[in-house]
Amino acid sequence: MQNVRFHASDDVILNVAWLQGTLVSKVRGRPPVFDDQRSFRLDIKDAEIAVGASSLTALVNTAFDYPGTPLSDLSVTVSEGRIEQRGKLHKVISIPFTVKADVAVSADGRLLLHPDSVSGAGLPIGGLISTLGLELDNLIKSKPERGIQIQQNNLVLDPGKMIPGIEMRGKLTRAAVRGDLLMQTFGKGAASKPREDMRQNYIWFREGTITFGKLTMVEADLQLIDADSRDPFDFHAARYNDQLIAGYSRNTTARGLRTYMPDFSDLGRLPDGKLPAPAGK
Repeated sequence: MQNVRFHASDDVILNVAWLQGTLVSKVRGRPPVFDDQRSFRLDIKDAEIAVGASSLTALVNTAFDYPGTPLSDLSVTVSEGRIEQRGKLHKVISIPFTVKADVAVSADGRLLLHPDSVSGAGLPIGGLISTLGLELDNLIKSKPERGIQIQQNNLVLDPGKMIPGIEMRGKLTRAAVRGDLLMQTFGKGAASKPREDMRQNYIWFREGTITFGKLTMVEADLQLIDADSRDPFDFHAARYNDQLIAGYSRNTTARGLRTYMPDFSDLGRLPDGKLPAPAGK
């Protein structure tokens, strides 16, 4: 992917500057089926991905959305180089809390949040951290698949396990807050991307076999291209067919397929609901 605003779900958006990876089928003997995100996982080699506060809020609320959860009403803001999380802790009573944390990367390549400011309902700072740690530690023992762990009062997150509907794996190498975004670098990040097509926004499936709608492509060369490269390619994984219908395709001499698509956010503004094909084509 290059310069893609990727809707992983209706309320989680990943701003992908660059991503190189592999779709790996979870079903033996069958290729990845792009329409069924549960049929594959994405192994990330190199990527640079930014996540905004609203998407982070959706992710943490999803992670703690289960019967008996100790936390609720969670919200995340990103500012002044730190992550700030507010919510309610349910002990004997509901306790509102605020945690401000610095961002780092753990030794095993996960996102590390270190609380340096904690407040809530008159509890001592150390007491509140310990209380949160105890509750989250209990959570880890029963629900490790949610991608959240506590290590010495640090919150350790596995972003790939927190994204709804899509399993991602990759080793985080850098993390930082830039403006109102959490920036994450996997591998070499954008430093690994090729120099050609620098102004083009796309998702490109190459090599291997993939099923896309009713199309199965062997030795894949399927590129989804942003029809308007003036801003990032706004792509909705679950509703991409609407973008396909509004776009147009061209075959290449090497039997590849190039599909030009409008941004998802532009679908309601297109004349006749479709992109005009280029003159003479």
